[in-house]
This record gives sequence, C-alpha cells and structure tokens, in this order.
Amino acid sequence: MRRLTIPRRLRGVDHDSWFIGAVVTLCLLGTIAVYGAGSFRSQSLGQYHYLLAHLQRLAIGLVGAIVLATVDHTRFRRDWLVWSALGIGLGLTALPVVLRGLGIDRWIEVGGLGQFQPIELAKLALVLFLAYRLSVSPLDRPLGARQLAITLGAGPLLLMLLLALQPNFGNVVVMALVTILMLHLAGLDRRWLLAVAPVGAAAALVGYVCVSKLQVRIDQWLLGWRGVGVAGELPFSDQVFRALLGMGAGGWHGLGPGNSHNKFSFLPENHTDFAISYLGEELGLIGTTTVVVALLVLAWRSLVIAGRAPTRFSQLLAAGLGGMIFIYGVANIAMVTGVIPVMGVPLPFVSYGGSALVTNLAAVGIILNVDRQSRGRRQRTPGIRRLSLFDRATERR
Repeated sequence: MRRLTIPRRLRGVDHDSWFIGAVVTLCLLGTIAVYGAGSFRSQSLGQYHYLLAHLQRLAIGLVGAIVLATVDHTRFRRDWLVWSALGIGLGLTALPVVLRGLGIDRWIEVGGLGQFQPIELAKLALVLFLAYRLSVSPLDRPLGARQLAITLGAGPLLLMLLLALQPNFGNVVVMALVTILMLHLAGLDRRWLLAVAPVGAAAALVGYVCVSKLQVRIDQWLLGWRGVGVAGELPFSDQVFRALLGMGAGGWHGLGPGNSHNKFSFLPENHTDFAISYLGEELGLIGTTTVVVALLVLAWRSLVIAGRAPTRFSQLLAAGLGGMIFIYGVANIAMVTGVIPVMGVPLPFVSYGGSALVTNLAAVGIILNVDRQSRGRRQRTPGIRRLSLFDRATERR
C-alpha cells in the first residue's frame, strides 16, 4: 500500500462536519466552564491558572487528534501492538493498587505536565483490544465460549478488578457498559449477555455490603429520591444538592457569564466532575441542553461513521470509542442531577482534567481516521448488522 504524505491524505477528503462540530462545541463550553469555575478557586495560583493548564492540555490533545486522524488506524490491528497496549494499560492501572502505601492513589505525577490517571490510557487500550478480538469471528457465527472467556478475562474483567481494588467504582461501571455495548454490536448472542447480568448484579450486591463508601453513596441517593437526607441532613449528597440548586438558579437563560455563585466554592469540584452545574447556572437550560445535544450528535455520527467503515475492526473501533465517550457523558450528567449515585466520572471535553481530555481527543482522532478512510474508498464490505440502519439512512440522505 502506497504511503501518502499528510497534505495529500487530507487533500480532497471531507470529514464529518457534524461530528467535528459536536466536539468543538463541547471543547468551547469546557473552556468557558474551566475558566469561570476555576478563576476563584485559589488566589495564590492566580485567576488564569486552571485556564492556562486546560488550554495546554487541550493543545496537546488536538495535536494528538490530528496525528491519529492521519495515521492509518488499521496499523493498530497487530497482535503484538494490541496485547502490548492492553498490558501497559493494565500495568499502569495496577500501580495505584501495588504502591498504595507510597501515597499513589489513582493519579501518577508526570513531570511538569501534572497528574495522569492510568484508567484514561487503559480505556483506549480496552476498546482497541475488544475491537481486535471481536472482529476475528465471522458475523454469521456466534463467538465460542472459549474465545469469549479469553477476551473477557484478559481485558474487561481484569481491568474492572484492578479498578475496584483502587477503588474506582465509577469507572468499573462505565467499563462494564462499554464492554456490553461492544459485545452487542459484535453480534453476541443475547443469551450470553443475559447470562452475564446476574453476575454483575451479584458483584454490585457484594460491593454494597462490603464497601462502606458505596453504602453511603447509594443510601444518600435512595433517600434523596424520597426528599430526605441521612440523619436529617440534606437530600442526596451535599455536592449533588448544591449542583441542583445551581442549575435551578440558572433557569432558562442563566445568570449570565461571571455571575455564578458556584465558583465561590459553594459547590466543591465545580470545575471538574460538576462542571455542567456551573454551565447550568451561568448559561441556563440553553447551555445544559447544548451539552446534551452535542453528546447525542457525537454518538449518532460515531455510529454513522462506524456503519460505513470498510472493515469490521474499523466499525467496532469507531463505535466503541464513540460509545465510550457518550457513556461517560450520560453517566456524568445523570450523577450531577441525582438520577444515579455519585460515581466520580468526568464530563468529556468539559470537565477540567488533562488526561481525560487528551485521551478523549485521541479517540476523536481515531474516529476521524476511520471516517477519512471510509470516504476515500468506494468499495464497501458487509458491516455490523446493528449499524446497517444508520448506514442505509446515510445513503438515503
């Protein structure tokens, strides 16, 4: 296959404008939220500390996205590379468990670039691993029990075990949902999925009984739905209660830029996991709806891109990465609004956090690469059946 230079790769190839527009919108809203919510957090660090750090990581992520959008993603479908990426991701995720006595807890310091969360690299490696393993068997034949056991045991189950030992239960749930999504798209028999459900329910019950942190969060969440708090305290957790107050104060139009009360530390972590509450207070329902619509457009166009991809590996890779970003977004918004218990997961492209922003933009670059190759090839191959509806809808348009 002839190797093309970057300008020639990009020349005459139109990327999905809806997909790019959704990502740009989320990045812009994230920059607004990080500056507004972080400008008053620490007088010693300065008003622009969090904004400059966010822009630095945004620039790194954009460079990575551009590079990955031009590098042939099919090169990642190599046995040694897939297993190496998974091994590195699992190894880094295990570090906080092994070195907990040295004060390492979920984050690892990376020179002057700040802290890096190993799960961010591990989640990309997991999607790559699942796309590779699930694209081996033919579409018309269900996965064998042995192949499925190796795939789940070496990847998702081991990663979720390491996350639970950290503990990082929010990402355990997200990784489980991403795995189920990719198994479903790969055509796994529903009987297998139904057989896994009791195992997941049993694991959740054991976690609730054995982990006091989970008990507190779930109890607060359940009592919050009844409008009462634990021992007469506020309904839900304190963070969720204050987040709902902030979003409610914003109303339809919001209080206007710079008029949020959340930025004065009324709401803890308002620039990270609860950034959408800040947007809701300053930009109102218009701002929060824009975030939701952008996430929906991102998920929709990811499925469209996956549906017209040239190979099954490309389809699973694009759909898995887009689905992962969407699941993180839904989980964060549901957590902030009290629909689900507090999970501690960021809102993609909006929450402050360098490693999550960089890896999400890396995922965007890979999806754009799949889209570029799909547009550059005239010949089509049979794809994932469950994505064919999106495919045919695109052809009619």
